[in-house]
Amino acid sequence: MTAAAQTITEHLAAQWADTTYDDLPRDVVDAVKDHILDTLAVALVGASTPEVTAVIDASVSFSSSPTGSVVWGTGHRFTPAHAALVNGTSAHARDFDDGGGAGHAGSTVLPAALAVGEHAGSTGRQVITAVVAGYDVGYRALQSLGGFAAHTDRGWHTSGTMGSLGAAAAAASLLGADRGAYADALGIAGSFTGGVWAFIDDGALTKRIHPGKAGETGVDAAVLAVGGITGPRRIFEAEWGGLHSVLADGIGHPERALRDLGVDFNVATSYLKPYACCRGSHSAVDAVRRLIAERGLGPENVRSVTITAGTTAVNMLSVSPIENVFDAQFSLPYAVALALCGSDLGLADYDPPRHGEARIADLLTAISMEADDSIEIEDGPRLSFVLTDGETITVDAGNPTDARGSAVRPLSHDEVVAKATSVLRPLGGDIASRLVAAVENLDDAPYLTELLAVLAAERVPTS
Repeated sequence: MTAAAQTITEHLAAQWADTTYDDLPRDVVDAVKDHILDTLAVALVGASTPEVTAVIDASVSFSSSPTGSVVWGTGHRFTPAHAALVNGTSAHARDFDDGGGAGHAGSTVLPAALAVGEHAGSTGRQVITAVVAGYDVGYRALQSLGGFAAHTDRGWHTSGTMGSLGAAAAAASLLGADRGAYADALGIAGSFTGGVWAFIDDGALTKRIHPGKAGETGVDAAVLAVGGITGPRRIFEAEWGGLHSVLADGIGHPERALRDLGVDFNVATSYLKPYACCRGSHSAVDAVRRLIAERGLGPENVRSVTITAGTTAVNMLSVSPIENVFDAQFSLPYAVALALCGSDLGLADYDPPRHGEARIADLLTAISMEADDSIEIEDGPRLSFVLTDGETITVDAGNPTDARGSAVRPLSHDEVVAKATSVLRPLGGDIASRLVAAVENLDDAPYLTELLAVLAAERVPTS
């Protein structure tokens, strides 16, 4: 088959089935290790949340295996696919994990990679390579459908849909899939992928589970492919039943999917979250913080705030009333109120929500949201502040994807370590320092012993 006749999955498989750690640029390796650290830190905290406990309780009698993969932050071991399901849910349980790429890339790709890597006896370098493969393939798969905005506008949740293909790529890499089996793994994952935004209507817990389900789908797809099950090679292009047809109104973008393949590894398309809320709120928080620094803005001199955004953003970010963590994380007015009060918008501001506090409650009554169909989701919201002295200040917040934590405004390694340390502080002990050390030394790990010991809350024998 000529290069021109190859399908998207075959192009991706040809690239990643043959890629090794030595092919990765140093900056890509350093970046993905920061994403690994960030994902694992928030996952260890998420492991004790009620929704993750419920997933474990529902699964333990079906999935428990003494030779299975570690269920992070617990004493359990599940079959690899079900470990990926639980661990992906833990990573996304408090929506503080990374985003961009094919959605929440860390919570879809890393649970699949570590579940399979543990089972396969992989080295740290093999895991790093597999995680980069997952980030790259998931992002490229999403680009073939027109990108995040187009996919989300249709009601699809990218973490659940294209995250499955990213997870399959990571798992296939660690299982040593050749080009044919690698393409089959992507085709199988695409055949069973899914995830819709219906949870926003009533706060259903499927939002938390979508990344884990993507990881489970990816692991199963890779295992089946290596075992000889074929997947549709034209999973994107098939005129009837292909993903372009089903998910993108028949319009595919293969040129976007394959642009700079093998040159741009797309880790930088994912951002790290400095704030524990939906990314759609982050550029607005950045804008409020700039006004506080430049104008001394605060609750005492703001009479009202009008947030104008596109219809999709309003649908996503106007949850009201606020009754739980999910509601607070998908309330842009709540994020703006917290920012005006000088909060750092950490987990403590969302779990539990602080909306009942007098200053925040008063601000929430003064903040409103309006829809403007001319504003695209990637434009970001427009904020208009009416001050107590009658002055009006209007600012365009800009693309939330480019907010602090993105490649445009990156967090330094020290800031990532600080976030992980802060998030893990309630767990006590030396778990934060051990996790940081295990990830920083992952390149030199002949096996995943140190990292898995931290994730299983165990000690590695010193002799």
